[in-house]
Amino acid sequence: MTACWQSLVPESQIFYAIGIVSLVALLFQMLLTILGFAGAHEADIGAHHDHDSGSWLINVRTVMAFMSGFGWAGGILMNRGYSLGPAMARAIVVGALFLFGTAVLVRNLLKLQSSGNLDYANAIGTVGTVYSTILGGDKGGGQLELMVQGRLITAEARTQSSPDLKPGTKARVVALVGQSTFLVEPLSLP
Repeated sequence: MTACWQSLVPESQIFYAIGIVSLVALLFQMLLTILGFAGAHEADIGAHHDHDSGSWLINVRTVMAFMSGFGWAGGILMNRGYSLGPAMARAIVVGALFLFGTAVLVRNLLKLQSSGNLDYANAIGTVGTVYSTILGGDKGGGQLELMVQGRLITAEARTQSSPDLKPGTKARVVALVGQSTFLVEPLSLP
């Protein structure tokens, strides 16, 4: 293997090194994403980007895909007898195709991700259980666990009643504050 590596011209070695390192990094990142250790935040961010701005096009995955395509294409073209200039120009085109292809793939995969079409307004009137203390007098939020549209969710909650609502207390959702925070009242005052 080392004899094969040493037989390459330095430019080919650089191209292949770029291709190998970026491919390993890309595969490692994908493995972490599949195992659930990484990528959720990026997926969440990607889902909220303005897709017309082009911001969905450049991220860690697409840059690694560009570098991988660029490196491997450059190395192969150098081995086929291309000089550095034409090999680099073609490698950039291949890298750009890898970047764009990966961006389109990731974008379409994120579209498949189910948001569940959960409408928090459907929770108004529903009784739930306080999950973490909700400070009374609208001094701070806590969390409420309740069934919405057949799913058990935990959501941010606030209350205007004077006593704090402790975990395990039953509370009714009376309004929606913002997009996903509930205004609740205790089911029975002490």
